[in-house]
Amino acid sequence: MAAKSVRARADARFGLVLAAPALVFVLGLVAWPAIRTTIYSLQKVTFAGQERWAGLANFKTLFADEQFRHALTTTVLYAVGFLLVSTLLGLAFALLLNTGFRGQWLARSLLIVPWACPWVMVGMIWKWFVDGEVGALNGVLAVFGLHAAPLSDTTGALIVAILAGAWRQASFTGLLFLAGLQTIPRELPEAAMVDGTNAWQRLRHLTLPWLRPVIVVVVIINTIFGFMQFDTIWALTQGGPGDATSVLSIYLYQQLFVYTNTGLGSATAVVLGGIALVLGFVFVKLLYRSSTITEGVE
Repeated sequence: MAAKSVRARADARFGLVLAAPALVFVLGLVAWPAIRTTIYSLQKVTFAGQERWAGLANFKTLFADEQFRHALTTTVLYAVGFLLVSTLLGLAFALLLNTGFRGQWLARSLLIVPWACPWVMVGMIWKWFVDGEVGALNGVLAVFGLHAAPLSDTTGALIVAILAGAWRQASFTGLLFLAGLQTIPRELPEAAMVDGTNAWQRLRHLTLPWLRPVIVVVVIINTIFGFMQFDTIWALTQGGPGDATSVLSIYLYQQLFVYTNTGLGSATAVVLGGIALVLGFVFVKLLYRSSTITEGVE
């Protein structure tokens, strides 16, 4: 027993030595910028390099700013819409591609295409697609005598921004769900069909419980992407019309690079990072809980 304990400690030390270079790299790439950003959020900083301790003054200014509160609300709305659409659409893609049909291999290959597009390109594609003058959407609507210019409407612009981001993310989500569906033993759905269950019952009582760990991972990823989104929205609307699609990442960009307010911009980054960190911890806890439940059932 003692020999096994010594061997385990030796293996742990050896593993730590192997991981040390990567750990140092990650700390330098992530931890140090995060620490500097936190320090800046507690200071009055200018691009000239002048630094003066301000304590929590930046955060007080931040939460008293109506534009910040509006950006926070818009971010939550965007993240919720992004999460729901990308998750449900990705699940639908996966369920469809998990069935046998002619050309299935081609359809599975095409699923990765949106994910291969950079976020900025996605914004540009959708901006052209919904353009009120030359967009493909109005080309279709014109056949029915209709016309739409969603980017000029506050609600429409936010909906298009959600759909644009979710379209790309649904591709990756679909791949994750498809991988999970491939692990379901064939005997289970076949036995369920023999028992007389319909498609909805099999989805609810067999497929979704089996995919529970994958669903938690998908929710974690999609929520973080939803809160951190910048590129697609900026390429699509630049926060407009007005400030209808001005999310926290755009508010942060404006504070740092338009108004050169490093302290306030850093405080915004700390708030945004804190939200992502808390959500990440919550969902990871749910993931482990889900894994424990699954293991218990097995």
